[in-house]
Amino acid sequence: MPSDQRSTYTNPDAKTCRLPELAEAPIVKKFHENLPLYTPTPLVSLETLAEKLGVKSIVVKDEGNRLGLPSFKILGASWGTFRAIASKLNLPLDINLDDLSEAAKTASIKLFAATDGNHGRAVAYMAKLLHLPAEIFVPTAVDDHARELIAKEGAKVTIIQGDYDDSVRCAAEKTTTSPGGLQIQDTSFEGYEDISSWIVDGYSTMMHEIDFQLEDRGLKPTIIITPVGVGSLATAVVSHAKSGGRSITTLAVEPDTAACLHTSLKAGIITPIKTPGTIMTGLDCGTVSTAAWPVLQAGIDASVTVSDSSCHDAVLYLARHSLFLGPCGAAGLAALLNIGPAEPVSIGLDSDSVVVILGTEGPRPYFDDL
Repeated sequence: MPSDQRSTYTNPDAKTCRLPELAEAPIVKKFHENLPLYTPTPLVSLETLAEKLGVKSIVVKDEGNRLGLPSFKILGASWGTFRAIASKLNLPLDINLDDLSEAAKTASIKLFAATDGNHGRAVAYMAKLLHLPAEIFVPTAVDDHARELIAKEGAKVTIIQGDYDDSVRCAAEKTTTSPGGLQIQDTSFEGYEDISSWIVDGYSTMMHEIDFQLEDRGLKPTIIITPVGVGSLATAVVSHAKSGGRSITTLAVEPDTAACLHTSLKAGIITPIKTPGTIMTGLDCGTVSTAAWPVLQAGIDASVTVSDSSCHDAVLYLARHSLFLGPCGAAGLAALLNIGPAEPVSIGLDSDSVVVILGTEGPRPYFDDL
């Protein structure tokens, strides 16, 4: 894919950003703990690399097997789906999944979503768990393998001749014309913000797991590196990093061919871009979520972009250390390895740093796209 690596963006004011803690976080965590196959995902140390870079610790949150799916996305899709159905049908938040499913079936609820891959599969999984129909819209850039995995969850897969943004619009249009239609989307746009914010809330479980896992090792995070698509995960990261008395540095990483946040941060306003494609398919997004933007503009300390080739190198590095992730999951390591000689100071990287890399997806085929 073509490459256009950009200079690092830094925001010194983010160090003083303070955000409210998510009041529902304990409820969200309890919800996830009651889902089938729940267990905290591993936090893997890269001790050799930490020594080489002169930092205290580097850890990777391995989301390659989250609730039986190969991505963190199910955390947001599950809570977002549950919360959206409960809200639509005026159900209490302590309702169990069986009763929620019965109520949703009685109301003829059908789920819709657009996806670059993992989110759509997670929504399809939730539809299967709740015995509901689902239709997932995918842009042409999503490969056959990803489409097949979504279809295997029981959802109808509709291919859109366009990009991710086009797929989101098609999903929204289909939802409005379908009785009982409910769009479970991990981005926000005019008139659609509640469900996307609940999806962001779902990611809080990962943040709290990281805190507990580091605490067990006598560590506290000082830098979190998060991949960015439309910015929903990054919003959860910033919301956690800048609340509850914490002031953790946040570093955003995007493909250099799909740097919608990086472009917008430099412009000071949401700036849609066209994306020519990347092996980091889940990050191949051209527009920052409207709900995410205020949080990210205020709370992202630094933003970088990485090329497909550097991301591929990061995938291989992790594999040599028995950590098997896809390109989106390795993007954070690529960012860390690409930091220039003048940049450690600007992002607060020093001998006391505890760096957390969010390894957001498990391994998947992508070599044909290199």
